[in-house]
Amino acid sequence: MTKVSTDYHDYVFRDGKLVGEFEQMYRNSATTPWHQDEQSDWIDVGLTGQMLQDIGPFGEIHDLGCGLGHYLELMRERIGAANCKCFGYDISATACAKAKQQFPEFEFAQLDLTLASQPQSSILNPQSSIRRLFMIRGTLWYVFPKLDVVVATIRGLMTEGDKLLVVQNFPPLTTQFIGKEVIPNYEALINHFSSTLVSVRHIWYEDKLKAVNDNWFIGLFSIKDI
Repeated sequence: MTKVSTDYHDYVFRDGKLVGEFEQMYRNSATTPWHQDEQSDWIDVGLTGQMLQDIGPFGEIHDLGCGLGHYLELMRERIGAANCKCFGYDISATACAKAKQQFPEFEFAQLDLTLASQPQSSILNPQSSIRRLFMIRGTLWYVFPKLDVVVATIRGLMTEGDKLLVVQNFPPLTTQFIGKEVIPNYEALINHFSSTLVSVRHIWYEDKLKAVNDNWFIGLFSIKDI
């Protein structure tokens, strides 16, 4: 009998290639993947809160690739309105179920961003008076083979006035890493999203003292010129 791995890394990358078995990962991991529950003091979380402070608070926050919902909660605390409604979406049904247990006041639904055609959910129907933020954090290395589809799918979920927050960590840019042929640097990331959206502000944080994935792009996009 083949032993089932409890190390979440084994379900993400294997032998230098993207695996992306996220449903199995959330079912079998012995720990919280990517330390999602321990990121309140991470550099990107603090920078994001400061960067968006002047355009919040948001009445709705939609997290695309929400995992277990911890980042959604962090952003609600920092930039959500008093009665902010929070929605999380993930490719893993198990992740959505576990997130709902942890954050019962939020809504979670399964969503595959790499599929060009998506069923329209009632919770995505906007109210004109609500300021909405969509966000995707740390997910692009797992969908880079279909990044153009992902960008188009996200754009299809947004309506006039909505904003998109893209937060992505990078390995040292001088090294080889999986996905570099598609997103070699943050400028390339901006170019991909600028095919259907408008880049309105961004931060690039690079730490050359560390040889880890602790370089951060934090960008805000809109569907209309401002």
